[in-house]
Amino acid sequence: MIKKSYRYFLIVFSVILMLSILWPVSLLAQESSDIVIKKTDITDYPEVDIFLNFKEGSSLGSLDLSKENFQVLENNDEVIDTSIKRIARIKEPIGVVIVLDTSGSMKGEPIEDAIDAALVFMNEMRSIDEFAVVGFADEVTIYSNFTFADEVTIYSNFTSNRQKLKEFISEITAEGETSLYDGIFLALDQFNIKEDIKYRYAIVLSDGTDTVSKLTTKDVINKAIDEQVTIFSVALMSYDFNPTDIENISESSGGELLIAANSGELKELYRQISWKIRNQYKISYTSLWPNTETIKINIIVEESELTSSVKTTYENPFYAPTPTKIIKIPKRPFFLTIFDRWWMELIIYASIFIGVTLFLYVIILLIIPPSQLLKRRTEFYGYKPVRKSVEEEDEYKKGGFNRFASLISRIAAKRGFVELFTLRLERAGMKIRGSEFISIHIIVLLISSLVIYTFTNNFPLTVVAILLGAISPFIFIKFKASQRIKKFHEQLPDTLQLIGGSLKAGYSFNQALGMVQDETKPPISDEFKRVLSEIRMGSPEKDALDNMAKRINSEHLDWTVMAISVQREVGGNLAEVMDIIASTIRERDRVMNQIKALTAEGRISAYILIALPIVVGMILSILNREYVSLLVTTKLGLIIIAIAFTLMVIGSVWIIKIVRVDY
Repeated sequence: MIKKSYRYFLIVFSVILMLSILWPVSLLAQESSDIVIKKTDITDYPEVDIFLNFKEGSSLGSLDLSKENFQVLENNDEVIDTSIKRIARIKEPIGVVIVLDTSGSMKGEPIEDAIDAALVFMNEMRSIDEFAVVGFADEVTIYSNFTFADEVTIYSNFTSNRQKLKEFISEITAEGETSLYDGIFLALDQFNIKEDIKYRYAIVLSDGTDTVSKLTTKDVINKAIDEQVTIFSVALMSYDFNPTDIENISESSGGELLIAANSGELKELYRQISWKIRNQYKISYTSLWPNTETIKINIIVEESELTSSVKTTYENPFYAPTPTKIIKIPKRPFFLTIFDRWWMELIIYASIFIGVTLFLYVIILLIIPPSQLLKRRTEFYGYKPVRKSVEEEDEYKKGGFNRFASLISRIAAKRGFVELFTLRLERAGMKIRGSEFISIHIIVLLISSLVIYTFTNNFPLTVVAILLGAISPFIFIKFKASQRIKKFHEQLPDTLQLIGGSLKAGYSFNQALGMVQDETKPPISDEFKRVLSEIRMGSPEKDALDNMAKRINSEHLDWTVMAISVQREVGGNLAEVMDIIASTIRERDRVMNQIKALTAEGRISAYILIALPIVVGMILSILNREYVSLLVTTKLGLIIIAIAFTLMVIGSVWIIKIVRVDY
């Protein structure tokens, strides 16, 4: 009984032992797959592209599969809308760079067999596929470098013309050392010339270890990844060749290494590579966007009774971790929610703008000293129609704008602000009051800033627009004034000669001024017309002329007014004085023009040297912002900018001192 129990125990133990051995083997057999995933591209995520092919001798790999044979699962959820394309059926060309070892060790039969294998490979591929041929020895040579010449010359290293390629590679000879890494790198660089090629491959043949390359294995791997090229390597074995490096390059790029015992096996290996490339499948689909850190893909291929599957993973580029704690925001009181309305935001920003604008004007009013003497300015005779009655005056003040302008005038006049603006406007020849200019300026700034903020919702941009709007009218007034004074200056010698001639003819001084008003053109006729109007209203000649000199702010006119005042006090021949002043002004202008001509080169140099660093900096900031950003993001860069700015200021002052001539 004991022996029988012992026998049963041995049988049970043996069965358990066999199951424990065979069960893992069966599991491993179930996990094996005929499918090889070459690359998973998530560059345009959520669009996912997966490239796969089948192992050598796979039954599924020998079949022509369609979309119905593939099933894609993403985190165990089936992807319905997929696109399955076999590379051989894609209408776009495949680009292949054939890289051949042309060193001295390949001399004779090996290089001849390599050329024949390359030709066999090209004939196995489709007619639309394009090829480039690169050889490496002491130096790297591109054997497919040629020119297509029609109306336009196009340089290319890729072609689908097999006859041309045969002519090129038939000239290959083997001699020299082995620059393996340099050759592969330059071969990968050929795809920069043909950027429109999407499906990129390189086939590298070598029989020896690299001896003279400047680059390393890491450089080649990074280049292959950047250019998205799959590299198939063929190792022609020799006694001193270790194919570990090119195997790493191939595996890193999604390719594989094939080994030939002798050069006679190259043709068959190249046929296999051609089949592997053409028999690849491209699976494209839109990700289901699972919110997981790692996305698991399971691809199942079924045809009749044949089934195979493969799994792969990739990191979710848009993964957002689930919050560990939810913070509940307390409900705001009702009176605070009113600030979320658009019209309330508009009111707030309008109030801020009005407050800032009024604050700036108050500051300006405080800075400008009060007028020591309150002057009543005369009406703009010749500029505005004279109001003839009290009723018309009251009617004029009824408008809303006129009331606003009057309010501004009363506030600003206390500090002489209106008088300052009026003088600037008169000097520019603009027929508008100072108070009206200030009022229009405020209204335009307010409306334009609100419109800009309403349409852009960009507060910094609105602030910039306010600053530009606040400054630009003053720049315009200054420009208009300079143009008007320049024209007045050009007319002054002829006008003085006209006054002198009128006095010689027996006219009085006032009649001579009337001749200037009638015979000359603006702006000088307008100014003398105003002088006559002030004289006729009872103002002394000296005051009227002084007012004109103050408005024009011209050195030459100051001389003229001073000469007239002296002549009125001490007597003398005023006609002769006018002729002398006119002659002096003409001679001075001639000398000044000569000085400007002589210093023109220096002034242009100053403009260019001052503007060049600024313009170059702006261009570089647009073309290569990261390069220029070192100047403003590092301590050394800020020091360099400070030194450069100081030197620019010193140089600018120096050049201005050189070219400026006081006369």
